[in-house]
Amino acid sequence: MSPTASAAVPPAPRRRCRPRGVAPGALRPTDVLAAFFLLGVAYLAAGALVAGAYGVTGWSPGRWLAVHLVFVGGISQLVLGASQFFVGAFLATDPPARALVRAQLILWNLGTLAVAASVVFALPAGAEIGALGLAAALVLYARGLRGMERRSLQRARWAVRWYYACAALLVPGLAAGALIARGTTWPGVDLLGAHLTLNLAGWLGTAIVGTLHTFFPSLTATRLSFPRLEGWTLGGWAAGVCTVATGVALGHPALATAGWLTLLGAAACLGANVVGSLRAAPAPLPLPARLVAVGQAALVAGVVIAVATTAMTGGGALAGGAPRGAMAALLIAGWIGLTVLGSLLHLLSILLRVRAHRTMPTARPKTDGALVALAATGVAALAATQLLELEAATAPAAAVVLAVYGLLAGRVLALAARVARVARPSV
Repeated sequence: MSPTASAAVPPAPRRRCRPRGVAPGALRPTDVLAAFFLLGVAYLAAGALVAGAYGVTGWSPGRWLAVHLVFVGGISQLVLGASQFFVGAFLATDPPARALVRAQLILWNLGTLAVAASVVFALPAGAEIGALGLAAALVLYARGLRGMERRSLQRARWAVRWYYACAALLVPGLAAGALIARGTTWPGVDLLGAHLTLNLAGWLGTAIVGTLHTFFPSLTATRLSFPRLEGWTLGGWAAGVCTVATGVALGHPALATAGWLTLLGAAACLGANVVGSLRAAPAPLPLPARLVAVGQAALVAGVVIAVATTAMTGGGALAGGAPRGAMAALLIAGWIGLTVLGSLLHLLSILLRVRAHRTMPTARPKTDGALVALAATGVAALAATQLLELEAATAPAAAVVLAVYGLLAGRVLALAARVARVARPSV
């Protein structure tokens, strides 16, 4: 064929990948994410209202109820929804069946409300019923993950293992909580310390650390810098949680210290990957990525204080006195709080982009940088005032943290309202 004839032949049309179809009546991945997230945000708002009422009236169950609504009803449902959404994306498969997701939602929310009622209305049996409901929801959750693995031709072993591990660590935490609600005590056994360790570091912590191995590279438009560290991180984190919980429960300081050291090693492995993504990320970073990065720095700082405290004083899961307040500021207000708020800002925006064809928020380097700097300063100052027992400076530091939380929570609530209005999630 001559060059002229060859030039006259039009190029072959490019094949365009069509989106995978959804069977009639089947759930879309964003349905699962939206259902759990909207309920989770509602619980977070309810917890904040109860905390405000407690501050004004001093209602005795108010403090516990606010924490319960935020962590069990709110953040835990974010974990359930996000993990199933991410696993479906990793494995390129459909979410669990509609009936299975509905059962998870019903059991988790009934369990959450039953435990709340057991404390507010002094009904010990309600705690057992609630714990059983939450445990049953976890069984269905694991069943849903396993079903997605079986349907997929791909493999994402580490990603799924993180979620199996966090569910497994919550089961003994639920059992300890039910025993505490019944007033059960055993000589020399700290059930409350074990309960807090398994629920916060085990259930929520494992889910956060595991998810960040894929979520943070996505936030920063990079790849995981050191993928071989993920297995070491999972093994170290799970072993550290179990060791700390055992050491705290039995009052064994050396065992608790060894557990915190193991957790510190796992947090350092995660930190290496976070720093690697930050170094490779294009500028400017979006606000969610900045918030999540500050949260991981708070994690390392909080675990360092835990190691030092348990080694020097033989403190328990959250130590006692000043170290306990500093650890709470770093691990709860800093690590969990900022990670959750940053993740919500990003994932709710994803829901609007996919379901309502809205554009993602653009980065505002100066405004976002100032807000993140204020958050980091507030958390660090609050931890320092607790550690150094500077009572006069505690209120201003707490006010800074609350102001940042208020600004970020306002954005989250606005996004959640838009998702509920225009994305029309259905489960």
